[in-house]
Amino acid sequence: MPMTLAGGCQVRRARLIWYGLGATLLALVLPQQSPTFVPMPSQLCRTTSKNEPGPMEAAFLATATGGLFVPEEAWAKGGQWGPLEGKASSLVHPLSEGLLFLVTLYTGFLGWQWRQTRVVGMEISDLRAQVPKDLDPEEEIPQAVKELKAQIARLDSDRKELIKGKFKDRHYTISSMLLGGGIFITFYGAFNTWFRADKLFPGPHLFAGCAIVVLWALAAACVPWMEKGNEAARNAHIALNVLILGLFAWQLPTGWEIL
Repeated sequence: MPMTLAGGCQVRRARLIWYGLGATLLALVLPQQSPTFVPMPSQLCRTTSKNEPGPMEAAFLATATGGLFVPEEAWAKGGQWGPLEGKASSLVHPLSEGLLFLVTLYTGFLGWQWRQTRVVGMEISDLRAQVPKDLDPEEEIPQAVKELKAQIARLDSDRKELIKGKFKDRHYTISSMLLGGGIFITFYGAFNTWFRADKLFPGPHLFAGCAIVVLWALAAACVPWMEKGNEAARNAHIALNVLILGLFAWQLPTGWEIL
């Protein structure tokens, strides 16, 4: 038993010696390998290494990785639908609708100018029908006929100026863009509300928006009969667009209240 205790003491003593030698070697080696670890502020080198990013690269990395640190609360429903439920996406509908309202006013102006072009042409035809066909060229032209011809010349000049404006083509093109863009933005607003709140909010704003979309479709449906000269279709087209403009103007304040 004493021999066993003595042997155990020798083993422990040898281990302590080896531990001491290992600690000494580490103390000698670590200062030489210190660049592997984070140096003290006093030991920082002021020169830029080859692998160290420059200011432009650092700015790019900061911009690229900035989105990773957006707090989860920035999304309406925890980021399930990504940017579609963000605040920026919710502003697309109101800003676009404000622009579409201005486009509606401009489209109405173009349509009215095209109507004036047609009306002036009809007036010229009626006045020319009133000019006597059997006038004697050797006799003096009656004053009434002179007034008719002067009025015809004036209206013809006005009609030529209106034709130069190409109001028919411009009205058709912008109206088509208004129809497509308006329907898209209307449904985008409804889907954005659902993405953010998981439900829609029935009310005057939603009902007026749906009514405007239906009236847009009805106004566009009048075009084939309008091209055939149907005056009833033209009047219905104008009446529908006046109603659309009124609903649009009334709808804007209700939208800002929701926003």
